[in-house]
Amino acid sequence: MDSTPTPVRVELFVRSLCPEGATRHQNYVLDRLQALEEAGAIEDLSVLIWGNRIEPDIARRTPEGRRLLARLSRFRKWARDADASLDAFDWGHPVTNVASDESLSVITLPTLALAEYVDDDLQHVAPCTRDGVAHRVTDRVDRLADATRPTDEPEREHTVVQ
Repeated sequence: MDSTPTPVRVELFVRSLCPEGATRHQNYVLDRLQALEEAGAIEDLSVLIWGNRIEPDIARRTPEGRRLLARLSRFRKWARDADASLDAFDWGHPVTNVASDESLSVITLPTLALAEYVDDDLQHVAPCTRDGVAHRVTDRVDRLADATRPTDEPEREHTVVQ
């Protein structure tokens, strides 16, 4: 059996213009992921900046918007296939344009999201909920860190002194 770890590629999505507490959390996660990349636990780390929400009709008019919509579509497919819920993404949030009174359906984006790939296969999206358990971005970073710890370290014997 091959014990070589499978190369993992990670995309970290960071919302711009967040409150200070959220920005500190974003920096903490980014620092940890960069350290994992430097240690070779992550083959490639991409950081993508997104806003508070996206209106799909307008997004389709730009290459960047189309790329983001394609990723979001892939996340939704992963969630269906994995029987997971991506509640942190508010997929059809109605918003009224104050200037025109027009109602739009937007996708509200989380302040932080992580997509994990092996080869080109999407393996996990965080934050999500699976089997009633919430998986935060930091939980997934912890899992990536745990996967890089050597498991073949010898067990240490403990001597009981009476």
